[in-house]
Amino acid sequence: MFVIANDRDELIHLDRLSDRFFKYLFAREDHKDLLIAFLNEVLLDLDPDGGTRQIEDVIYGDRESSPLYRDAKLPRFDVIATAEDGRIFHVEVQVARDQHFLERSLYYSAMTYFLQLGEGDEYGALAPVIFVGLLDFEVFPLEAKWGNGDYHSLHRILDVRDHRWEIRGMEFHFLELPKLRRRKTGPRTGLERLLSYLGNVGGERAMQELAQTDSRVERMMQLESLFKKDRTLLRDYLIAKRDQADYENSFKQARSDGFAEGHAEGHAKGHAEGHAEGHAEGRAEG
Repeated sequence: MFVIANDRDELIHLDRLSDRFFKYLFAREDHKDLLIAFLNEVLLDLDPDGGTRQIEDVIYGDRESSPLYRDAKLPRFDVIATAEDGRIFHVEVQVARDQHFLERSLYYSAMTYFLQLGEGDEYGALAPVIFVGLLDFEVFPLEAKWGNGDYHSLHRILDVRDHRWEIRGMEFHFLELPKLRRRKTGPRTGLERLLSYLGNVGGERAMQELAQTDSRVERMMQLESLFKKDRTLLRDYLIAKRDQADYENSFKQARSDGFAEGHAEGHAKGHAEGHAEGHAEGRAEG
């Protein structure tokens, strides 16, 4: 991503999956119509019964859950919201590859499910937790190798024989943008249009065409323009991107230094052991 400034409006190519901008679109009360539209498209995409599970309203929750134990890992989400029927939705964006993302998703969702009950509450009060992971890497890479390019996968607890879905406490949706980008056809569903905008699939010209056919994409593009004109929002965005780049560079340098140090230590140790063995063998022969 880059920034070119001029005296008028700044030509800025935003990273739409960045923490600051994504939360600006989906984690604000005055933009919650976009979150509702996005979640409904996710629910409808793979579930034949998804139309009956649509949501009409959400209440935003605390994105940093409070653990019961001081040393417990703290779940943090990009967006957390509760629907009018009590279902809890977690939306998390992950750009960098994370080999433990599936385990982390399960841990976060399980902790939220667990923390719903207080002392004296009944188990019947537990509401389903629905996790939505928007990923800029392939969490199931083997699927692509076998020719299955489905970018949206849905995971539930099912009976292994007849696939009955009786344990409905948690479900997981994973949206893999690289698989969507590899498709040769344009977006065919509402979910694909929204994801195409967020992942910049097809380039800016394709975004303009999508805006003409989908009012939600048009609204997000309008909000993007407002975001870039807001000096405070833009400053915080650029600072966050700078800090992220600094962290990634320092992490890579630390790994490089550690590898070099380990290689040098291993070489020195091997040389010393070889020298000692050779010396001992020479004495024994003498």
